[in-house]
Amino acid sequence: MSQDSSDDSDALLRATANPTQAGDWALVLASAGIGYRLDQREGRFVLAVAPADIPAAETALAGYDAEGPAKPDPPAPDAGASALGIFSAIGLCAMFWVAGPSGPGSRWFEAGAASAERIASGQWWRALTALTLHADLLHLAGNVVAALIFVSAVGRWLGGGLGALVILAAAAAANLLTAAVHRTAFVSVGASTATFAALGLCAGLQAVRRLRGGARRKYAWVPLGAGLGLYAMLGVGPGADTYAHLFGLGFGAAIGSAVALGDMRAPRTTVQLVLGAAALAAMAASWGLALHAIR
Repeated sequence: MSQDSSDDSDALLRATANPTQAGDWALVLASAGIGYRLDQREGRFVLAVAPADIPAAETALAGYDAEGPAKPDPPAPDAGASALGIFSAIGLCAMFWVAGPSGPGSRWFEAGAASAERIASGQWWRALTALTLHADLLHLAGNVVAALIFVSAVGRWLGGGLGALVILAAAAAANLLTAAVHRTAFVSVGASTATFAALGLCAGLQAVRRLRGGARRKYAWVPLGAGLGLYAMLGVGPGADTYAHLFGLGFGAAIGSAVALGDMRAPRTTVQLVLGAAALAAMAASWGLALHAIR
């Protein structure tokens, strides 16, 4: 394995029996634009460079050594299989069966859609109720699939009750901030804000885990970059509520990072049930306020 037109006059720089370490050294030199030759001799990997490149190569490798060897990431906390994503999907489908798609004269959409003007006038509960409404069947299907993936992942990490509560908190905060930014006749519905909040939670939790595991800092932020990449692919476009999606991702990442930094783990079953009941009560109370307000 080699880079560059190296020959037998190259000077031996380093040797190791570890192929991963040898590959890392080669990548360091390649990224620095330094030609090298990597050979295998008597069971060891030998790295050689041209004599003129020895000072630059040693400097580059010394910088790599100063960062310290990358440590394996600690295992992610696993509360076991979670039905949170499945229950969320069932709840969204049930609400769609009751409320139906958006349309003129829909009492449910009149009461619960996230109207920026009405939220600004004090109807804060719309930040929650809007998460359960969908414009059409395709809109619902996309969020059901996202819930099965991202909401389930949060439930597996934090447990169903705690996971539901933090997702609702992040999504509600995102909808409130979206209303504050628009301050116009802007109206939105859909669980996508919550699914992006779940994605952000996963990204924040993973980023802190990688940092604590000793991962090099530029790689520890990969989960957050992946979250932004998914936002760019799925969260923007015609008809998409880009602000709510971005704010959901951001609030989710912030809460996920805080949870990981605080070493918060999935609580025991009894606590999970209480937290799950609190999440359901918050949604039910919000709908109670919404329906009462339009009478």
